[in-house]
Amino acid sequence: MRPRLTHRDRTQRAFRTCTVLIDTAEWMKTELRGPLAAFDITMRDFRLLELLYREGALPVKDVGPRLGARRSVLTRMIARTCGLGWTRQITTTLPPIAFEHAHLHHALARIPRRGRRIAVIGLTKSGKRFMKDVLPRHLKLMKALLRVLHIREQDTLARICQKLRQGDILKFVHELRMEDTE
Repeated sequence: MRPRLTHRDRTQRAFRTCTVLIDTAEWMKTELRGPLAAFDITMRDFRLLELLYREGALPVKDVGPRLGARRSVLTRMIARTCGLGWTRQITTTLPPIAFEHAHLHHALARIPRRGRRIAVIGLTKSGKRFMKDVLPRHLKLMKALLRVLHIREQDTLARICQKLRQGDILKFVHELRMEDTE
């Protein structure tokens, strides 16, 4: 039977675990950024290109939340990738929503209706060619980095990382209120 851990022991173990996790994440980022730096793009730029390569053109308002990027960051990413000629952003009009004529003012009934305007971003031909060349090599690098883990361990790691992101706010608040005893 293992001895019961004290509050201090649990705190030290959490600190060690967090430090190892942060160091490992930084190491992986460095390893993955290296090849991308040759093309003068960041990891976030690459994630944008990969999303567009996988799913095709998307409304800009949908891209930000999927990448976890604020609008200002997304605007810079789009400007950078457009400047490199890999993406193109256009503004288009959606079809108008079906609306009964009875609900329109008689003066507006004769005016043709238009839908909302939205910005859409997609890959250009050179962007698709770039991703076709670079993506397989990048995926190979990711696979090589994770090769030390078995498939089950990779799945477990992914689940643990997702669980850490979700967190448990009640445990967090309880831990903050707990007094440190020495």
